[in-house]
Amino acid sequence: MSPHRITSRQVVASLLVLVVSPIAVTGSAPADELRGGRTGDQSQSAEEADVSPVIEGFTEPYADINMAASEMGILARVTVKEGDAVEAGQLLANLDDAVLRASLAVAKAGMSAKGELQYATTQLELKAVELQKLTQLFRRNHASQRELDRVEGEIRIAEARFQSVQEDLAVRRLEYARIQAQVKQRHILSPIQGVVDEVRKDSGEFVSPTDPVVMRIVQLDPLRVVFSVPVDRRQEIVAGTPVQLQIGPTSAPALATVEYVSPTVDAASGTFRVKVRLPNPEQKWHSGEKSVLLLDHSIPPFAPLARAPTRTN
Repeated sequence: MSPHRITSRQVVASLLVLVVSPIAVTGSAPADELRGGRTGDQSQSAEEADVSPVIEGFTEPYADINMAASEMGILARVTVKEGDAVEAGQLLANLDDAVLRASLAVAKAGMSAKGELQYATTQLELKAVELQKLTQLFRRNHASQRELDRVEGEIRIAEARFQSVQEDLAVRRLEYARIQAQVKQRHILSPIQGVVDEVRKDSGEFVSPTDPVVMRIVQLDPLRVVFSVPVDRRQEIVAGTPVQLQIGPTSAPALATVEYVSPTVDAASGTFRVKVRLPNPEQKWHSGEKSVLLLDHSIPPFAPLARAPTRTN
């Protein structure tokens, strides 16, 4: 056989080398490995998507009121101190009201005066008796029409006098009630059941219109927590329904009630406000504690909240 003659077997072998060599040269991964790599990325993304965002807030007083005097004057006394528990309607402090109380005593005396009323009543009764007798005399022709007309006029005058005294007494009663209201305005009463958090003025200090606040009262039962919830979780929150919370550094479990769901969304953050009411009858929770709102139903009740894994480069 001539050394330059090419057999059919050699031709087939050369073609096989040309077909297989691009894969070997380029070092491309097998198709199943490529598919496996894409599947792994998708699984990791799906796992990250399943992790719920941490929705955090802080407990705060349900009511936080700066107690102010409605009028200016000298603070006569302060009946509470910081840290005292107070009831609704309890006297906290009062301005000096000595002048008003003196005016109240005068108004009470005027309201209670009965002399003018008794005089007017007696005059009216006497004129009524006189008219009755004169009418009988007139019927027997022992009195003139002029005398009868005079007594009837005097009766109308007595009736007007009686009505005037009654109206005057009504005005005096209103005056007494007005001064009573002024005295009450100088009393600072607690509108809520709460705790005195701060006393800003002491007895003897002047309360002015520019600085009327005397003390601060907070309501700690219940507490309120405000959360900024992502808009894609909106369907999971309904006003009036219970929600689970984790409170404080130990993630202590608590059950609260949704009180308000904002109808608007903050376009910058993509969240909406949610206010929840947290019962606190035993003062177990404190204002300012970190709270986590649990919305993921796959998390067991009061289980520690899983956080998103940290990706390393």
